[in-house]
Amino acid sequence: MKRDYYLKSVNEEEALSVLDNLFSEHYETQSEVISVYNSIGRVPFKSLYANVSSPSYNASAMDGIATKSKLTYEASETNPITLYNIQYIEVNTGNVVPLEYDTVIMIEDVEFLDESIKIIKSHALFENIRPIGEDIVKGELVVPKYQKITPIIIGALLSSGITKIEVIKQPKICIIPTGDEIVKSSEDIKDGDIIDSNSYFMKNELELLGAEVKILPPQIDDYDTLTKVITKSTELYDFIIIGAGSSAGSKDFTYQVIKNNGTLYVHGISIKPGKPSIIGEINNKIIIGIPGYPVSTYISFHLLVDHLMNLFTKQRNTKKQTIKAKLSRRVYSSLKNKEYIRVQLGNVNNETIASPLKRGAGIQMSLLKSDGFLIVDRNIEGYERNQMVDITLPVREPNTTQTLVAIGSHDIILDVINDCMHDDGFKLASSHVGSFGGVLAIKNKESHISPIHILSKNNTYNKHIISEYLDKDYHLIEGIKRRQGLFVKVGNPCNIRGISSLKGDVTFVNRQKGSGTRILLDQLLLKTSVKAENIKGYDYELSTHTQVAAAVLSDRYDTGLGIESVAKRYNLEFIELAMESYDFLIHKDTMKLESYKAFIKVIKSDDFRNKINTYEGYLLEHPGKKII
Repeated sequence: MKRDYYLKSVNEEEALSVLDNLFSEHYETQSEVISVYNSIGRVPFKSLYANVSSPSYNASAMDGIATKSKLTYEASETNPITLYNIQYIEVNTGNVVPLEYDTVIMIEDVEFLDESIKIIKSHALFENIRPIGEDIVKGELVVPKYQKITPIIIGALLSSGITKIEVIKQPKICIIPTGDEIVKSSEDIKDGDIIDSNSYFMKNELELLGAEVKILPPQIDDYDTLTKVITKSTELYDFIIIGAGSSAGSKDFTYQVIKNNGTLYVHGISIKPGKPSIIGEINNKIIIGIPGYPVSTYISFHLLVDHLMNLFTKQRNTKKQTIKAKLSRRVYSSLKNKEYIRVQLGNVNNETIASPLKRGAGIQMSLLKSDGFLIVDRNIEGYERNQMVDITLPVREPNTTQTLVAIGSHDIILDVINDCMHDDGFKLASSHVGSFGGVLAIKNKESHISPIHILSKNNTYNKHIISEYLDKDYHLIEGIKRRQGLFVKVGNPCNIRGISSLKGDVTFVNRQKGSGTRILLDQLLLKTSVKAENIKGYDYELSTHTQVAAAVLSDRYDTGLGIESVAKRYNLEFIELAMESYDFLIHKDTMKLESYKAFIKVIKSDDFRNKINTYEGYLLEHPGKKII
C-alpha cells in the first residue's frame, strides 16, 4: 500500500477549531435522569432549584433554653432575672423552637436552680434561633446548569430535597491501542514487547472528565484489521481514540484508514512532543489519533481530548495557573514547533528555580517528576540561564476572568442571568448585602456590578447615588422595574391591608439595614401613624426576599415586605405598595471585561426577556441601557 506522509502541520488553534466544527455538525447534547447519590462528577443539564428549605423550621442554634424575649429585657449581671419552669423549655442545637417562644439563651448563660433558672443577660427577639431557609430557601437556585457535581454539591442537593437530577449523558468512548509490540500486561511480555500504559492513563483521565470508557484489546498493525475494528466502533461509540499508529511509518495505518473510509482533517500539529496527532471522522463520528510515546500521549490528549470532552459536557476550557521561575540552565527550542518542556521546581534563597528535565517524548518518568511545563512558542529559539520564565502548572484552575462579581440587592432575576450566562461559559457570582452594601462594595472596587433600588427623598430611584456617593467614573445601567409589597398567607387571615396594618399582634419580618426594601419600608412608615418600635418583629432582619417569603409561610410570622415574583413563587398573596427601579452600578473599567459584555448580552436578549415574562411583578423597558 502506498505510504503518504504528514499533511501540512497545523497550529493548536486550527486543530481545536476543527474539533469545534465537527462537534457542532455531528453531535447534539443529550440528557438522562440519575440519582443524586451517584452523581459525583456529572454535569446538570438544567439548573437545579431547592424543593425544600433548610432548615425547614425555626431551629435552636445552640444548646440552652427557649423563652420569651420580653421576659429577659431587664436582665443583667447586677439585676439577674429568675424564670420559672413554666416560662421556658430546654432545647438542644437543632431542636424546633415552639411558637410560644421567640428567643434562645445558651446554656453557659443559665444558672439552673431546683424549679427555676437565673439569667444575667437580656436577649433580643429571635436571638439564637436559626430562621427557616437560613442555609437554603425553597425555590432558590442551588446549582446552575453545566456546573460539575462535587461532594459538597451533593450534600447541598440532598439538603434541598433533591434526589433525582437531569444530567448530560456521558459520552461513550472507545480507546483502541495499536501496535504489534503492545501487550496488555507484564504477564504476556517478552523481548520487544511494550506494556500498554497509555490506554489506562487516558481511560482514567476520561472518567474524571465524565465519560464512559471502553479499552479494546491491542490491535496488530494490519490495515484490514484496523479498518474493521475502527469502522465497527463508530457504530457503538460517540468518538474513538486510537493509541499509536498516528505517525507516517511503514506500520502506521491510522491516517490511511480514516482517509479511505471517511475524512482526514488533521495529520500533524505544530507541537513538540505530540506532533503526529490526528483528527478525522468516519460515519460522522470523530476519530482522534494519539501518538504512542508517553509524553506525546500526555500532551496530545490534554490538547485534543480535554477540549472535545469540554464540548460534550458544556464545560469552558479553563486557564491553567502559571508562576514565575528562574531557569537553572539554558534551554534551546526548535523554531518550527511549540514545545512543552517538563521542569522541576524548587525554592532556593527565596527564589523559585525551574530545572528542565529530559526532553525525549518517551521519557515517561519525566512526567512523574515534573512540577510543570515551560511552554516555548514557535519562532522562539529558547531561553537563557537565570532568565525569568512562566511555568504552567498541571492543575486545572477555575478561570476567574469568566466570573462577574455582583454585590448588592437581592432579586431572583440574578439567578436567571447567571443561568443564561452559563450558556456562554460565564458566571454571575452574587452576594446579597443590600443596596447600600452594594454602593460601598462598588466604591471600594470589591465588585464588578452592584444591583441597587434606593429611593431618594424626591421619590426617584438610584440616579442620586452617583452624585452623592460616587463620581464620574461610575455609571448606572438600567435593569428592570419591579413591584414591591407585603407578603401574606393565602386568605390573608390577619386581614392585612397595607403598612397601617403593621401593629398590634401582627408579626412582621424585616430586611437588613441598608437594603432598598428597608429604605422603602421606612419611607412608607413616615406616611402613617405606625411607629417602627411598635411593629412586632421590626428588628428581626433577613437578607433576601426568598428568606422573607419562607418565614411568612411558617406559623410564626404574619407578613413581610418583598417583591411580587417571590410571593407568587411561594404561593403567597401579595399587597402591592410600590413600583421601583432595580438597576446596576458599575465602574467604567468594568465595561471592558468580557464577563460584563456577556452580562449585557444576556439582559438585552430575547431569551432573558421571555424568561422574565414568565414571572409576575416585572416590567422590562430598556435593560442594559446606560442611564448615567
